Amino acid sequence: MIQHEGVVVKVSPQELEVLIQSHSACSLCHAGKVCSMADMKQKTIVTERPHTDIHTGDRVMVYAGVNHAFYSVFLAYIMPSILILAAIFLMEKSGSDELTAAIAGLVLLTAYFFFLYLSRNKISRRIKFTVEKCNS
Repeated sequence: MIQHEGVVVKVSPQELEVLIQSHSACSLCHAGKVCSMADMKQKTIVTERPHTDIHTGDRVMVYAGVNHAFYSVFLAYIMPSILILAAIFLMEKSGSDELTAAIAGLVLLTAYFFFLYLSRNKISRRIKFTVEKCNS
């Protein structure tokens, strides 16, 4: 399981919005204080509301399975990389110049991310987060 601590920012009858801060790997090392605050990013995760009593401002732990994380990485990083490289390779092999191949790769990438945007509800049903209220 992958876990992040967060703060509930919005509560609705069916969903919670949780704000988490992700840190780069180097921010956890002994020299982490030298690194800038640019290594930290805030992300909002929307998840189903658990049956426990949770209010805005509560500290919670957000959990996700490792298989969900791999699926997310595949959709966000691996598949776009494969698509853009394949598009550029095929355009180059078909005799197009480099600029046309690069533009074709970017157009394909734009279409892919637009398709992901349209499929966001289906994807969100597959990637599930669970929330548990922190004791402290």
